Amino acid sequence: MSLDSHISEYDQRILDITRELCIQLDITSYNPTFISWETLDSRSRRPIEFRYDECLVEKYCLTLSAKMKNVLEPDEWRPIIASSLIFSKKLRNRIYKGFILSLATFVALALVLFFELPMLLPQLYTVSKSRSSQTSALGYFVAEPLALISVFFGPIIASVTYARMLRRIADKKAADLVSTVSFLATLNKVAETERTAGYRENVNVRPSIPLLPNLRTRISLLEKAQ
Repeated sequence: MSLDSHISEYDQRILDITRELCIQLDITSYNPTFISWETLDSRSRRPIEFRYDECLVEKYCLTLSAKMKNVLEPDEWRPIIASSLIFSKKLRNRIYKGFILSLATFVALALVLFFELPMLLPQLYTVSKSRSSQTSALGYFVAEPLALISVFFGPIIASVTYARMLRRIADKKAADLVSTVSFLATLNKVAETERTAGYRENVNVRPSIPLLPNLRTRISLLEKAQ
């Protein structure tokens, strides 16, 4: 991560654009003071390349790809930043609400499993552990792992799926704000830079649960929306 003590004219213009977007989007809780240009993704423990089309909205700064610094004109960052602002500041509460709702749903499902499966599978089954043994309806032993899996993994899978959908919505709203044509022009320029730089998505693996659609998907969805 590189951070200059002096903010360049290029960085300052991007910060000004971010503030303009915040006004347009009625976001009053965000006012970044610097830009962090990253080559590697600091969110990962492994050396993973920071995505060229990524923008992280962090507490005091924007984090952008160092590979795209001075490649995109400041105004070409506008749609990428707009999408991240919409997702991080306008839609993120929906993720929290979705997680709570999905957690409640899967807890209810776990309770149903515990009550219903022993009646559906009433055959007695004995499990021996060390010097003790337990005999209960087969359904009970089936319900226990299923309930644990549903409570622990169900809300995570549901939340990630929902968050990915919201990222697509954020792109659509950003395109409505700055125009689909300019958004596509920016993403196509990013794609061309990736090809020139030799960025290989299958090698430079992104974080384990990426929420941002890959670049090809972002471009395809915007083209369909035209």
